[in-house]
Amino acid sequence: MKTKPSTEYVLLGTLFSGQKHGYEIMQFLESALESTWRVSTSQLYVLLKRLEGEGLLRSSLEAQETRPSKRVFSLTPVGKNAFLEWLRSPVKHVRDLRIEFLAKLFFFRRLSLQGGNDLVSAQVKALEEIKGRIQKRQDRENDLFNKLVLGIKVMTVASWLKWLRTQATHFMKEFHPHD
Repeated sequence: MKTKPSTEYVLLGTLFSGQKHGYEIMQFLESALESTWRVSTSQLYVLLKRLEGEGLLRSSLEAQETRPSKRVFSLTPVGKNAFLEWLRSPVKHVRDLRIEFLAKLFFFRRLSLQGGNDLVSAQVKALEEIKGRIQKRQDRENDLFNKLVLGIKVMTVASWLKWLRTQATHFMKEFHPHD
């Protein structure tokens, strides 16, 4: 399956526990993920339509007695599988840790899913490999400015590794002590 933008996976995760209409999705994102995730109302409906067109969601109109009908969205089995595959995969780029990886931890905990500790371990392994590649480049680099830039990248990855091994691991163990 082609990789999608992480916002689309977050929308799939929002529907993992059951159907919601657009306003409920927006409220959920604003209340539960507002510290890390923002989606405009117009962007939300464009993405929902795209995901439905790709067979990851389905929608139906739900009649209301005193108001116009509302469109309700739910995951398809394909959408559920796509979300779980994304959820269990470490992020590939350091820049994606701050938003995408945090969203993954959020969903593991919010949806009471097993495998969060495995994700943290896989992310540590991926970052150790990235750090090793950057350090090799830094060792070979002759330009002092480029060496400096690579140094900050090594330090950034080292900070993320420390955070993963302490805080993220603790966060997941506190939730699933035997995971």
